[in-house]
Parts: sequence; structure tokens; C-alpha cells
Amino acid sequence: MKKLWRCHVCNDIHLGNRPPEVCPTCGARNAFVLSDLGEALEIIGKDHPSLDEQAKVLAAWKQFSDQSPTIKLTDKADEVELLSKGVLENLKGKGQRYCPCRITTGDRGKDLNLICPCNFIRQPTFKEDGECWCGLFVKRDAK
Repeated sequence: MKKLWRCHVCNDIHLGNRPPEVCPTCGARNAFVLSDLGEALEIIGKDHPSLDEQAKVLAAWKQFSDQSPTIKLTDKADEVELLSKGVLENLKGKGQRYCPCRITTGDRGKDLNLICPCNFIRQPTFKEDGECWCGLFVKRDAK
């Protein structure tokens, strides 16, 4: 089971099986201590903007793809718009921004793997066809 970890230098929160060796926020080495949900929520606060509008989802996807040397958003604007609407429908109906092209199981642990963007780089569809399951993200060298 994944655990919550807090950097004692900058209060960065990390969810994972192990703490990072280097804090991605402040660069401190071996600075993470085991935390809990209450502490993490107190640090994160309730004033963070939610990705509950199409423009916010699109901006998050763009930032995700812009920082990657290997993937980009598809050039098909109509598909991007349709998929963003589907992700938001899943947020309203199922409580998470699940990929609209994937079927949720009702098992929270399994379904967390379907939150968009998923770990599509490891999927056969991406390796063989150069795009994620729904075609939202494509390899940069794809035509």
C-alpha cells in the first residue's frame, strides 16, 4: 500500500511506496518523513483550484505534454475537446477524471490507473500505434 511522505524542509507531499531520495521541490536529500492523510490535507489546504472545467483540464494536458520530449497532444482539436468533455462527465458522475475511453470496474485501486492521463507509455497501444488508448496523446515523432 502506498504511503504519504512529507519533506521536512519544504513540506512537499509525496504519495508512494518509498520516499524520494531527492525532494523534487526543494532538492533536499533524504528529507522525507512518513506522514498521514490529516497532515497532508492540512498542508495542501482546501484552496487549491479544482480541475473541474474544460479550460483547466486542457491547460493541464497541455502542460503535461509540453514538458515531455516524447509525447504531445494530438493535433485533432475536435477529439481533444470531446475527450475533455468525457473526462469532466466522469468527474461529475464517478468522482474522478477517468479516461472516457476506458471502462471503470468499481474497484478504486484498479480504477485509479484509469485517471487521465493514465500510464499509457507502458501500454501496447502506445508502443505499437504511437498513441494512448483514446488517441489524446501521441508520440512526438508520430505523423
